[in-house]
Amino acid sequence: MHKDSVLAPGAALLAAVVCLAGCGAAVDSIASDDLQGTTAHCFQDIAMDDFQPIEFNAGRLLVEGPSVIGFEGARAIIEFGTSVPTPAAVIRFGPITLAGGVREALFRKVAGERLESGETATVHRIEVDVSRLESSSYDLHYIEDGGGEVAYRVEVYDPRWGSAGLYDRRFRYTRDGPRKTGEYALASTLTFGPFIDLVGPDSFVVSWETDTPAAGAVVLGDTVVLDPKVALTHEVAVDGLRPYTDYEYRVRYGPDDALAGPFRVRTAPEDGAAGCRFAYASDSRGGAGGCEHSLEGVNHATFKAVLADAVSKEVDLMLFGGDLVDGYTTSEEAFRSELDSWKRAAGSVAFSLPIYEGVGNHEQLGDYLSAPEPGHPDNRFIIHRDREGSESLESVFSSEFTNLTGSCYGFSLRPEERALDGTVVAGPDYAETVYSFNRGNCHFISINTNYWFTGVMYDGTTVRFPSDQEGTALALRLVGGNREGYVLPYQLKWLEEDLAAAQADENIDWVFVFTHEPAFPNGGHLYDAMFWGEPGKGHEGGLNDLTVPLGDVIDMRDRFWGALARSSKVVAFMSGDEHNYSRTLIDTDVNPGFVHPVWHIVSGGAGAPFYAQDKSVPWVDKVAAFAPVNHYCVFDADHESVSLRVYAASGALLDEVPDLTAYGSTGGRE
Repeated sequence: MHKDSVLAPGAALLAAVVCLAGCGAAVDSIASDDLQGTTAHCFQDIAMDDFQPIEFNAGRLLVEGPSVIGFEGARAIIEFGTSVPTPAAVIRFGPITLAGGVREALFRKVAGERLESGETATVHRIEVDVSRLESSSYDLHYIEDGGGEVAYRVEVYDPRWGSAGLYDRRFRYTRDGPRKTGEYALASTLTFGPFIDLVGPDSFVVSWETDTPAAGAVVLGDTVVLDPKVALTHEVAVDGLRPYTDYEYRVRYGPDDALAGPFRVRTAPEDGAAGCRFAYASDSRGGAGGCEHSLEGVNHATFKAVLADAVSKEVDLMLFGGDLVDGYTTSEEAFRSELDSWKRAAGSVAFSLPIYEGVGNHEQLGDYLSAPEPGHPDNRFIIHRDREGSESLESVFSSEFTNLTGSCYGFSLRPEERALDGTVVAGPDYAETVYSFNRGNCHFISINTNYWFTGVMYDGTTVRFPSDQEGTALALRLVGGNREGYVLPYQLKWLEEDLAAAQADENIDWVFVFTHEPAFPNGGHLYDAMFWGEPGKGHEGGLNDLTVPLGDVIDMRDRFWGALARSSKVVAFMSGDEHNYSRTLIDTDVNPGFVHPVWHIVSGGAGAPFYAQDKSVPWVDKVAAFAPVNHYCVFDADHESVSLRVYAASGALLDEVPDLTAYGSTGGRE
């Protein structure tokens, strides 16, 4: 759950730079690394002072709030601050409804800021008259209940981009006495959630956050499960339940013991039972459509449409393969605010639909360093890298979400290690970004293909390398870390152990692996992922150069895919990163060592801008379907087969496979 500390950027990276500066002898050229790329090198023309920590994507338009500071009569006073002067803002507000398994804000009224024409400000105050909702034309519950929950959206013009910024929040109020003339007061508010996670045959977990510290509880009929700690965040495990049974629950929160709900959740079936319907989606980061398509780093418009349609298809759970938000920032506060935006969107259904999240390359929170190009000190480029310990992306991400840790079969996963000038540096704890779980007759595995991620960035003041391969190789030599899309040894060993256990589990018929980076990209990410080739020249092959750090990309990919292909139960590998849909059969035609065929499904359509197909890849003839549109996937698994349906965000059917386990002789379907 949420952690309140904000860590100063640069600490972990500066430690690495100090290590570099402590090297004994300079070298004239870059030497070869071993297969793990474990050696970082000093350069005779780079000193510690040449590395300049910088802030990156740390600035935000809203720097304070928005928040309700109190009431004046029936008017809620909402204040917020902006980093630059902006014209008068507006707030749209209304009730929140729950219908068809989806919570939705119904913005019905508008309140404007009182500024003179042409005046701008950085401190903003808007009065929202909630009594305008307490009328026969608009009231849904406020009159009878003496108040209730109000959703509001701040809309403020950002002069830096010439567009509107949107910020969704909610508050709760009480009214003692008649409409308009009664006493109005701000009440404790459920700011996030409730969220349902870790749904098993006899248990589930409910989490939520409030704006006022208090104890909390989950209420199921006469059963009350308490969380006695006085806090803003709560995570309550409810157990002793019956398999595959619908339960109605409420959340009790705040000093006034308010009740949210009722909500419904269905427990999982017994182990080994057939009948699992699940959805897969990825890449909900900001899109290019403006307004709700890029709301605090998330494409709310598309993502919420995908969620609502998935609920209408009655899926049991959703897997989400990363790139939740825009990310790429040095600011933990900015990163957490984007994850909060994602949770607000997911909260439209996540009170009953469990969502299992993974990380993508855009979940990049770390240190950024302006560095000189060796031999060309006037040319500078920007290195980014993950931090270690509690400052790492993995740690922050895990604190924001409720997922499993490690394998459901009990296999532990230790952090990776790299040698930086002879000093062993431990990477981040994988925490809740790598895990596995069973539901019925299906086994699911989340893999982190953006672990300890190091790379290069460019802006208008930096030079570009001839290729991303060269820039990233240099960055890895200078500061260590891991290449995008690379699965390091400990994680690969863990995957092999988990797959072997699932293969031997008599209750499991099918295995599904999901992550962010594609193993066999088809459009938009040939230059990294598990290929690191050149777009448009995929037939020439990807990176397999042992003279650069972690340069055995193709060998690594084949080791990774070989682990999947050794299991006869693995049906599909799902990824995102490429903002399109593709279905590709990877079998012995692609590599004779891939004994069992596995479907490679890219589904990066939950909101990010689209990518077209690159038909130069060697496996182009194995691509059975491709569509560059917003979409998501629905799988149905029973004892005998697994079907797939792919829907556009509009609900239109894009692709359908009656049985993914019945392989045609040419790589298509029979």
